[in-house]
Amino acid sequence: MHSFRGKGVYFFFYAANAALLPVLTLYYQSIGVTGARLGVLAAIWPAGSILGASLWGAIADSTGHHRRVLSFAIVAAIASAQLFLVAEGFAGEIIFGDVFLALLPIVALFAIAAAPVGPMLDNAVLEDLGTESDRFGRIRLWGAIGWGISAPLVGWLIDLSGLRIVFPIYGALMLLLFATSFLLPVPRGRIGADIVSGFRAIAKSPRWRYFLLSVLVTGTGSGFIHHYLYIYLDAIGGSGTLLGVSLAVATASELIVFGLADRIFRRVRPQSLILVSMGLVGVRMVLYGIIDNPILALLPQFMHGLTFSLFLVAGVAIAKELAPPGMGTTSQALFTGTNMGAGGIAGALLGGLLYRSMPVTSVYLVAGVAEIALAAVFVLVRLARRKRYRSASR
Repeated sequence: MHSFRGKGVYFFFYAANAALLPVLTLYYQSIGVTGARLGVLAAIWPAGSILGASLWGAIADSTGHHRRVLSFAIVAAIASAQLFLVAEGFAGEIIFGDVFLALLPIVALFAIAAAPVGPMLDNAVLEDLGTESDRFGRIRLWGAIGWGISAPLVGWLIDLSGLRIVFPIYGALMLLLFATSFLLPVPRGRIGADIVSGFRAIAKSPRWRYFLLSVLVTGTGSGFIHHYLYIYLDAIGGSGTLLGVSLAVATASELIVFGLADRIFRRVRPQSLILVSMGLVGVRMVLYGIIDNPILALLPQFMHGLTFSLFLVAGVAIAKELAPPGMGTTSQALFTGTNMGAGGIAGALLGGLLYRSMPVTSVYLVAGVAEIALAAVFVLVRLARRKRYRSASR
């Protein structure tokens, strides 16, 4: 029964995200936002995610009101997403026609509202699985199925009706998530003042520091891919339908990796998988940088399972392992906030700065080479730490 509950919530949550998040940057551009301002708006989403995920995660863990926080966040995300539809009118009537200024508070509100939903679902599903947490990947793959079904359908609807159609679609799918979330037994447990000592333990832990730093670097590379992929495909001649197909291709690779995750974990440690994903993120960006044919650009999308799914399952497992008692949601929020929040900010801002002076293909090439170099550094640091540990244990 627990697998059915998890599959449902992940299906609708990621179907909703597929409808909206990948096209937000393209939507900003379509209503007149360009250059560095595009990078700023792209960065607000992950910045709000850091604040929202950490704040709401800590509130849920410290009060024990996980279900109330989850329900409120879903409703707030639905409402704030619809505000994008009035951004142009708001700019014309109130703030001197500057749509960028109109979008700033809307993007921030949406990010803070939606941020805790993913980490809270992850923690609830892990708690529901109990001792069978190695099956998380098989449950999470239903999010990939939802994404894969939603993405091409929404791409087709964009071709027919324009980009604005994505906002009501997102709202409808999130309403379905709201309904199915009540089937999931959201964990309870009040820890009160222990939240402070828990944060202190996290801050002092070398394992947490190494983990979050590796997540930050990988998340930054993924931020380049996420925020500028649709602009890249549009620049090399991809249609709206192709944008949806590109996400479907990525989803196919997700399904394979999520389905095999438990077998992979029996052979490779999660921290090693984080480093593998980091290096492959760089390789993927280099491929985008040298491919200028929209059909061939689908090839790097097949790497999405290794650069996203493998990384996600490994990160969720490490966050659960390192979590102080009673801080499961907060630990998942720290992982998500560092990955999609801090990493997303860095990727969005650095991408926006580079995009001002070079084509998007060159942005990917430069970022990809840098990511591969950083992955090599992390591997060397890990090998050195392992060598010191072996020497000390003799």
